[in-house]
Amino acid sequence: MDLPASVADLGEKLSVAGEVTPEPALFHDADVFAAERERIFTRPTIAVDHETRLSADQHYFRSDVAPRGLIVTREAGGRLRALRNICIHAGYPVCEAEEGAGDRLVCLYHGWEYALDGRLVEPALSSRIDPSRLRLTEYPLEVCNGLILVDLSGKSAAGQYAETVPAWLATAKVVARTKHGTTWNWKFLNHFLRSSPHLFFVDAPDTYLEFGPLSFMIAQGQRAFLLRVIPRFAEQTDFHVIEMAGEEALEKNSSTRGNDAVVDGLRCADISVGWFDRRFADWYWSLMSAVR
Repeated sequence: MDLPASVADLGEKLSVAGEVTPEPALFHDADVFAAERERIFTRPTIAVDHETRLSADQHYFRSDVAPRGLIVTREAGGRLRALRNICIHAGYPVCEAEEGAGDRLVCLYHGWEYALDGRLVEPALSSRIDPSRLRLTEYPLEVCNGLILVDLSGKSAAGQYAETVPAWLATAKVVARTKHGTTWNWKFLNHFLRSSPHLFFVDAPDTYLEFGPLSFMIAQGQRAFLLRVIPRFAEQTDFHVIEMAGEEALEKNSSTRGNDAVVDGLRCADISVGWFDRRFADWYWSLMSAVR
């Protein structure tokens, strides 16, 4: 799709020197959000969770990402898979539970059943149909030092983060998982979280690692927070926070700020457009204008 007028206007403003003032439509219009879904939200890669979430075979969990909900499964042989949470029959979500156990995923709409590798099990359709059509869409998945990375573009870049994800995360424990909802545009929430490490650490973090435009991790020593931004609509964005700790941090009981600090930060945030500076505008424009 073509770039909406408010996005094209931003590109024109960036082509000359001076301050950049975005059009209000950039944060409210449905056509802008649709273009972002197409051009930004499916960019690789996103970090969905820590592999300890699936510590036993034949377990699965649902992961909300924009624009495609996922089911991450662990088969009987221990292999992890990332499947699109959409039934091939009528487009209904296959999995509505946060997590579960079993050897099948059952769509509640018409009862179609899938194995944990995404294959359609029931109903048994004609053998003349190409078997590759009778399965849930699967995305490339990689476990890098404990982090589950999924490539929503389908173009796997395995090993991209092997040298940057801290090794201690491979044996880390998940201390907490929290979910938050906002009535903000995803761009503001993205900026707010990335510029507010004080909501999570007492002191400044020593590691910052980005996984695509919608997930990033900050760490201090052997304590880390994985943050995932989940755009729902133009003016509704959720985010998930996963706190992880290595053995050293658990022994020392190193301090972090609690969930209350995040809630207080959300309540006191200044959502005026002053935060949308030229640096952020350049980052956003580079994603929206790139050739896919």
